[in-house]
Amino acid sequence: MFRRQCGWLAVAAATLVTAACTVPPGGESAVPAVSTDDATLAAQLYAGTSRTPAGFLADPAPQSFSQVVTYHLKARQLDANAPTQHELCTDDWNEALAWSETVAQQAPTYLDLVGNTSTERFYEFDREPRGDPQRYERMRVFRCVYLDRSGVDLDTTHTFAGTLNAQPIDAAALGGLAEYLWEFSEYDNVNHAVVSSAARAATTGLAHTLTLASLERGATCDRVVLREWTHNVDPTTGELGSNVAMLREFSVHRVGDTIVGC
Repeated sequence: MFRRQCGWLAVAAATLVTAACTVPPGGESAVPAVSTDDATLAAQLYAGTSRTPAGFLADPAPQSFSQVVTYHLKARQLDANAPTQHELCTDDWNEALAWSETVAQQAPTYLDLVGNTSTERFYEFDREPRGDPQRYERMRVFRCVYLDRSGVDLDTTHTFAGTLNAQPIDAAALGGLAEYLWEFSEYDNVNHAVVSSAARAATTGLAHTLTLASLERGATCDRVVLREWTHNVDPTTGELGSNVAMLREFSVHRVGDTIVGC
């Protein structure tokens, strides 16, 4: 079983409480109760730290720059009229370099190549804007022998997610891919966190689910939304599917260092 669960350790700066549900004098509306687990999760989102569970895929950025940007090259960066927007792949290092060079030349300030690396997943070309050595861009191109995203449309909610070509196709491979793709999703951002990462039972093939929490801030009351992002794969063909489903939500706000319902 490929499973990672976040412990959601209490945040020292926040007092975690469950609000009372009794009706106050005068008949005012009751304050919704917040469970200890929900209060702990909300405090973690407010704090903005420990955004992934222990054992989650690590992809640390270099620490010697004021800004580091990591991204995969996409179809419309090379062809504005490409029918779909998806991450590119190739097994030719020179082709990947040529694509990187094209994008570097399109930048407002040319991006000098200062390094490169290759992994089983991707080719990476490290660049800096000329005259701005504090900004560092990690351009990546998937290796097709690992993942082919042709046919994916990132601008829609279509469930097709490409073809996983890495062998063997097992629970660990799917879990690693799901965690890697999270890094380039809208959910790898401030006010978002991964609660858990786990293999799950599937009718056919393999499936892996990331349970995600998002903090949506309001004027007087904030909303915490929990979602499940599930990837599934056919181990025979490598065909991938992807689906995001909402689980539940609850409302909270902070009163000083205290988390209360609203």
